[in-house]
Amino acid sequence: MLHHTLISGDNHIDLTYCPTDLWSSQAPQKWKKMAPRVEERNDGQHWFVDDKDRGMWNGVGPGFLPYTKGSFDHIDEMAGLGFKWDSYPGAQPRPTTPELRIADLDRDGLEKEIIYGCLMVNDLIDSAELRGWVDQMYNDWVADFAKRSDPNRVFPLAIIPNTDPKAAAAEVRRCAKMGLKGGDLAFKRMTPPLYHPAWFALWEAAAECKFPISFHSTGFKAVRAPDNPEMEKEVFTQWRLVRSTLFQLDTMEVLASILASGACEKYPDFNFILGESGVTWLPYVFDRCDTEYHDRARSLGFKMKPSDYFRRQGFVTYQQDKYLEPIVPLIGEDNIIWGADYPHPDCIWPNSRKTLEQNLAGFSAATQRKIVHDNVVKLYGLN
Repeated sequence: MLHHTLISGDNHIDLTYCPTDLWSSQAPQKWKKMAPRVEERNDGQHWFVDDKDRGMWNGVGPGFLPYTKGSFDHIDEMAGLGFKWDSYPGAQPRPTTPELRIADLDRDGLEKEIIYGCLMVNDLIDSAELRGWVDQMYNDWVADFAKRSDPNRVFPLAIIPNTDPKAAAAEVRRCAKMGLKGGDLAFKRMTPPLYHPAWFALWEAAAECKFPISFHSTGFKAVRAPDNPEMEKEVFTQWRLVRSTLFQLDTMEVLASILASGACEKYPDFNFILGESGVTWLPYVFDRCDTEYHDRARSLGFKMKPSDYFRRQGFVTYQQDKYLEPIVPLIGEDNIIWGADYPHPDCIWPNSRKTLEQNLAGFSAATQRKIVHDNVVKLYGLN
């Protein structure tokens, strides 16, 4: 039996669950149509982002899907436990209603949680200036949300602007002063690329503020899509399986880019996290990066092998993995953080302890405690 106190290092507040007026009530006139807003339709309220209908308010996240019985087995199980996706005015989204979120933490037996916010919102907005404003408004709101929920249990991450390293550094320093513990940086539309030295401004701020930077998986971007809408209907289930199978592997690019950038060499107090990335693929990428560095990149002048920088400064979160036991020694038991992934379709809420008892049965009590509690406490300073 697993008797340790559980802390989820990877839970969520998705855009679909955010207050309907979070941005529209404060948007300058020039962004009234482009900032995230909600409009009512016959089937409920819809989110519009960049003036495009993205789907339902209080839908199934991280997308904006209406609840459809049979689409996700686990979502059906959650519905049977009282979780509701009601998109009409007056509904109370569980993930953003303080007392309901705390009740869900209690039901899953979690002491605390780290919360990733609004995955992919920066992918939905073309204007870099608007993205930065949207990020700031969310960060202000979520800092207050944590206080209204339970500031000793609920720890949201900031959304970090991803197209201006100096603006990103400034937002890190601002959010650290507000009491936020870390941030998430969307890497799909980053410019310049993650391995460019311009981002040293951000890594410096993160190291200075003891503000870990996460890179949460949002889907493998190179997946070959159906050729047209008709083909998508024809092979929807196959395409969906391909995307979901490869979803967490997109952070391979992040890992290689961070290690190649020299960020860890220059800023030894900088910590980074591969969010919801899974664990068991990392040793292969470590070996590739170490081999290729020795063969063609020693001019970078690293004092250690690239993989050793991860072991010193990197972390990875996962929710369940049947093949952890032989892999953990290759990565480091101090670098792995478990997360429940609440409230996503593939989350393990409210069965986290049962799942962990199965997945971690072969580990010592000390290693179990590191993965489900100690590592996340140390990384984010949750004591």
